[in-house]
Amino acid sequence: MKNYNPVDITYRLLETQEEVSQRLYDLSNESFEHGSPWTVKQFQETIDLPNLFYLIAEDNGKVVGFLGGSMITFPAGDLIESEAEVYNLVVGNDYKRRGIAMKMIEEAKRVMRMRKVTELFLEVRVSNKPAILLYKKSGFQPVGVRSNYYSNPREDAIVLKCVL
Repeated sequence: MKNYNPVDITYRLLETQEEVSQRLYDLSNESFEHGSPWTVKQFQETIDLPNLFYLIAEDNGKVVGFLGGSMITFPAGDLIESEAEVYNLVVGNDYKRRGIAMKMIEEAKRVMRMRKVTELFLEVRVSNKPAILLYKKSGFQPVGVRSNYYSNPREDAIVLKCVL
């Protein structure tokens, strides 16, 4: 791994029609202890959906992390200007513990505020203590538990909320 310089990392919203689903899957698969919770096809299918978003972190053009989520919509497609949910937060193994995840959370919160979102939610495995600590440092607070939410292995999820 090259020497890391935080200035080299840039953050941006993924544009529709960008073909990065394989890279998102690969990062997710290497990052999660139990492998990627999503398939390449699921990433492909969600990239262009109007209510979903992906914030990506790049090191000189190489995707090294991403945060994906959604804004709640009505069946007619009108945005509810109050809630969003984070589905995935992933940083490649060579880039972990360097502040990238925290920066992606802060950037996502900034983008959500611009879109008039006032609350951001996410779920995390009860055993994922490093992630829970990161989220709490980022202003998230526990608001509930989803029993047996995860499979492979079966595990509860803590529901966290951040008021923006």
